[in-house]
Amino acid sequence: MNTLFRRFSYAALAVFVTAALVACGGGSGGGSATVSASSGSVSVLMTDAPSDDFDNIYVRVEKIELLSESGRVTLFDGDETFDLLDLADEARLFAIRNGVPVGYYGKVRLTLLDLELVKRDDQGNIIESHHPHLPGNGKLDLNPRGDFYVAPDQTLLVEIDIDANKSLFYHQTGNGTWRFRPVVFVNVLRNVVDGKFIRLHGVVQDIDDNDNEFELCRTDVPVRQDDGHHDTDAPACVEVQVVDSTSIFDEQGQPAGFGDLVEGEEATVYGRFRREDLDGDEDDDDYDDYDDRDDRYDDRELHDLEFLAALIELGPEGTFASLDGVAQTDVDLDDRFTFTIDPDQGFGVGTGIEVQLQDGTLIVDRYGVPLPVSAIGDGVIMTIDGVLDISEEPDVLYAALIVIDTEALTQVELNGTVLAYPDGSCGLGIATDSGDRSIDVTGAAIYLVSSDGLTGSSEPIDAADLEPGQEVDVYGTEG
Repeated sequence: MNTLFRRFSYAALAVFVTAALVACGGGSGGGSATVSASSGSVSVLMTDAPSDDFDNIYVRVEKIELLSESGRVTLFDGDETFDLLDLADEARLFAIRNGVPVGYYGKVRLTLLDLELVKRDDQGNIIESHHPHLPGNGKLDLNPRGDFYVAPDQTLLVEIDIDANKSLFYHQTGNGTWRFRPVVFVNVLRNVVDGKFIRLHGVVQDIDDNDNEFELCRTDVPVRQDDGHHDTDAPACVEVQVVDSTSIFDEQGQPAGFGDLVEGEEATVYGRFRREDLDGDEDDDDYDDYDDRDDRYDDRELHDLEFLAALIELGPEGTFASLDGVAQTDVDLDDRFTFTIDPDQGFGVGTGIEVQLQDGTLIVDRYGVPLPVSAIGDGVIMTIDGVLDISEEPDVLYAALIVIDTEALTQVELNGTVLAYPDGSCGLGIATDSGDRSIDVTGAAIYLVSSDGLTGSSEPIDAADLEPGQEVDVYGTEG
């Protein structure tokens, strides 16, 4: 999971190994998918780290599958294109599959049709476009650490993290081309109670004033299920729980309350999933006894998960602008600061606006960790969700969410080859163009990235599995 990798990398350099190895075996994992009359559900989350080289990275997904020794289950089958860089600060609920046979699975296979890398000028015009070759015919086998189990009538969360910055590199030979080396992580979760916010947009339905919850329906998340004849897809409904700490803003970007929600109106919700207990005792044990006769849930819903809202923005898509840029001042006594918008977002170069903090404005890092107001200052890189009021001079952005890039100046990348392991000092030695370096791998996430020509593979390994001569890319901080 990218969140864990980033946290570890503050203290120790994390290592990715790219080896010229033939991947072992085919598409099966260590466990078998024991099919029974009962079944569970699997939800797929997509996320990414930011890229330093491109303004858009368009990923065209054809299929997502679970693999086991006894077969495979298709979670998504279609043709969906999205901009990976839109997910630098959030995660996306990509697909839901109901009716997944109970049992153990070992791999997730992601099949891509295309990858487009786009650079733009300050006016937003495309000046470069590249389509790097996809290794393994676009088939990427992603291995979590150990087999995972789909339990009866429970929803498993599978997060796919395509790290664009570490997957793309420029090959100097000939005319020079961009290459895609799939640094893709998969993490299997029972709950998503921390990490990046997940963003959902839909229509408010079934408001429950007593329990402060509602259904967010007509989302763009497809739910796949077997109707007895063939697989069908329908838009997902997600149960949203509002708590005291949930921030709500109206279409003017002003603070609002639960009573301002209107059935049939659109809304955008940022939050995280948590497992809902059907008996209300916050104990997962009774899930073993969950019965299909409980008809409180529609087939399109996540039966045992609810979405805990951190932020609700009322209004259609586009009501709240999402602007990248840099703060130019600290926050003043009126809770305002000056912000310069990055080019190619529909504004002139160097456009400056005032940002107004409000009661309920969330300030977090890329992984949803709350930050104090003091984190805002001259030169701080951030993305702001808010409603822009051009009636004032200068323009004022009423902020609902501020995501600060706390890593922009801290990450270091090293490239080299593994020396004799261990090196007797810090745990790992690598030879680089600038000399030998010692790397502290304590707590680091280490992945073997390989291809056999038929499929690409990204697999977590232990430091003891590293071998002299392997090529490595190392990301972290200088110690």
